[in-house]
Amino acid sequence: MIAGIILAAGEGKRINKHKLTLPLGSKTIIDRVLGAATKSRLDKIILVTKPDAHEVVETGKKYGIAIVSNPDYKEGMSTSIKKGLLELDKFKRIDGFCVLLGDQPFINPSTIDRLIEAFHSGKKEIIVPSYQGKNGNPVLFDIAWKEDFMRISGDTGGRVLIKRYPEKVRKIEMSDNTILFDIDKEEDYIKAKAYLKILENREVR
Repeated sequence: MIAGIILAAGEGKRINKHKLTLPLGSKTIIDRVLGAATKSRLDKIILVTKPDAHEVVETGKKYGIAIVSNPDYKEGMSTSIKKGLLELDKFKRIDGFCVLLGDQPFINPSTIDRLIEAFHSGKKEIIVPSYQGKNGNPVLFDIAWKEDFMRISGDTGGRVLIKRYPEKVRKIEMSDNTILFDIDKEEDYIKAKAYLKILENREVR
């Protein structure tokens, strides 16, 4: 089984708003991420949130997924990944886990599925999506990396392992750049709204 861990406990310091609940068309940012994850081939999905993120939690409940609160979120991204990994202990067999960002509203289910299709269990692989030579997110890790993640601290995630063990990395070239786009700053949110209008116009045509 492949699980998805959605990181939704960031402080959003650079945008100074509860960015995951910002509207983007008819849905919020986190709603779009959850929608993509649940439409993909992920077998289990875990949403890691801040303790007071009531709207995010309610959105997660709508999709019927596992929700984990991270009271240590101020200590950085690594704490959220650890909370998600500990939740995986409740499941009998997990072969790998995909780390998704809660602020990547345009990620496609097909992108997640391509990572899963490329994954070979038991080889301690790291499957990284790439667009024109640039690495993006989400990233799929063999479950064998769990203990390595449990030793990471601070505001770091899988990137440190990708840099440290390049021989274990398999890059999968993607046809669009949505894997590179997340919402960190106000200008990112503005770009996201403009991009959504382009997508909607294409659908109308």
